[in-house]
Amino acid sequence: MVDLKSIPDDKESLDSYEVNNIFHSWCYQPTQAPLRVVSAKGTRFVTEDGRERLDFSSCFVSHNIGHQDPRVVEAICDQAKTLCSFAPTMSTKPRALLGKMLEEITPGDLSRSFISLGGTEANEAAVKICHQYTGCRRIIGRYRSYHGGTAASMTLSVGDSRGWIQVTGGTEVVPVPQPYCYRCMFGHKYPECDLRCVKYIDEVIELEGGGERVGGIICEPVTGANGIIVPPPEYFPELRRICDKHGVLLIADEVMSGFGRTGKWFAVDHWDIVPDIISMAKGITCGYVPLGATVVRKHIGDRFKEQFFSHGATYAGHALACAAAVRVIQIYQEDNLIENSAKMGEYLLDKAMELKDKHPCIGDVRGIGLFVGLELVKNRKTREPIIPVSARIKPGMNPKLEVAKKLVELGMIAMAANPGNVIAMAPPLIVTKDEIDEGVSIMDKALEVADKYVEE
Repeated sequence: MVDLKSIPDDKESLDSYEVNNIFHSWCYQPTQAPLRVVSAKGTRFVTEDGRERLDFSSCFVSHNIGHQDPRVVEAICDQAKTLCSFAPTMSTKPRALLGKMLEEITPGDLSRSFISLGGTEANEAAVKICHQYTGCRRIIGRYRSYHGGTAASMTLSVGDSRGWIQVTGGTEVVPVPQPYCYRCMFGHKYPECDLRCVKYIDEVIELEGGGERVGGIICEPVTGANGIIVPPPEYFPELRRICDKHGVLLIADEVMSGFGRTGKWFAVDHWDIVPDIISMAKGITCGYVPLGATVVRKHIGDRFKEQFFSHGATYAGHALACAAAVRVIQIYQEDNLIENSAKMGEYLLDKAMELKDKHPCIGDVRGIGLFVGLELVKNRKTREPIIPVSARIKPGMNPKLEVAKKLVELGMIAMAANPGNVIAMAPPLIVTKDEIDEGVSIMDKALEVADKYVEE
């Protein structure tokens, strides 16, 4: 073994370590190291070549308050000096405070939290709680969803090509359609459709044995990685009614859509409904330290005073991460970031509509808050997607990846490498009009790459 203190850290050596020693997520393993980030501040980051770029994705919709906010860094440092972590059987001040804060900001009587280390862990906990509370293993999942990369979460990510090769497990999933009005699986148009997509769920629950066999349904209130799909306003109130009718738990996966991303604390707040379980991550600490949480309604939490709670983790309620979350949540309120998301989101959506007018590759524009998607097509009339569903897991470039590459060349990143045909623009909630103008201008130039694939 070499002296571990003398391992070379020059650029060439680091590049070789990236290629030879690191698994890169959701891709064929690269033969060339990606750009190396050396610093970040606010809405921008700097790469090793010294170039500054605009972060128009909030690092995959996580860094809502921007990069390197000194208030959060200070809170992390202060906690690290006192207590980094301890066994979860004991209490810590940051964990207790975070539990109370989550009760305050979540809707209705959501009140008891299991605090984990990320989004997929939060959804795994939600699934286990649903199983244990209802006694049912079967859960309804929606096509074009992504709930995480671990067993049950990936099983529930119905129709995401990244899960095709994986062995499913952890739960039994029953798939149903999204409220995807641009590509309605029933061939209807809203509002004449009479919400066929949600009424279908009512039928499915009944056909699957009702609440005696179906434990819950898991939904992203605004679908993230697979399309920025915003449901009609009547959708979730009707789904809530259907769940209550059958005694089925409604699980809201707010990992991406939570913490102001849509212009409300949580996306479900737009429709004044209270889910039975809500999962969250990303914006809870804005990526400064990994953290996730699963929050349940009071009557569900109270059940486990008398029923054994069969879940846990060594790092559950990690003190350092909880301290970061406490400070981040305070900053949302201090800086009026939820309100800024709503205001700037309207502006971003208007600018995205202008892009549609200029680029024939854009078939649809949709969004809410600072969560706006551009759906790319080969032909607007036929709505033929610019790439097939399987393109995400096939080797080589495709039109959407070419747009992503062009964005980086022009000095920006956006969510252009996610599954499907949608490019997501999701800048930090601190974004200004000038920065939106800058980002949209760069996107305007990058979309010229996709226009070349349009077939009139």
